[in-house]
Amino acid sequence: MSDFQAMVDAGAHLPEHIRPWLLWMQVILFVGPIVFIRYRAARWLILAQIVNVVVAYSVFVAEGNDITKLFGLGHFAWLIPLWFFVRDIPTDKWLAYRVYAGIAAMTIAISLVFDVRDTAQWILGDRGSLLVYDDP
Repeated sequence: MSDFQAMVDAGAHLPEHIRPWLLWMQVILFVGPIVFIRYRAARWLILAQIVNVVVAYSVFVAEGNDITKLFGLGHFAWLIPLWFFVRDIPTDKWLAYRVYAGIAAMTIAISLVFDVRDTAQWILGDRGSLLVYDDP
């Protein structure tokens, strides 16, 4: 099995309370930019998501094919599209995009709060796995 497939499969072992948030983020931050591709923020988010996947994969491999608190490091690439989303909320004329921009900005901001906390904890020595495996 490839390291990338191992990373994808590891998602099944994340704690149950995290899974709904991850599904929400996938819809808002992966599907949304495709719907709103004509907007600069959406295009920046697509680029940020590519950076995020590369960084997440690199961290996963560096951490011994494990998801640790450093896994969200790639989310820091979201800062650029976040700036564009916040800028667009009051200025764009299309209501659907303004609503999406607000939801995307809030989703990114909430996630970044946890990512900053997790990264700081990792730097301070909390290097344990976030994965949960059932005992046989």
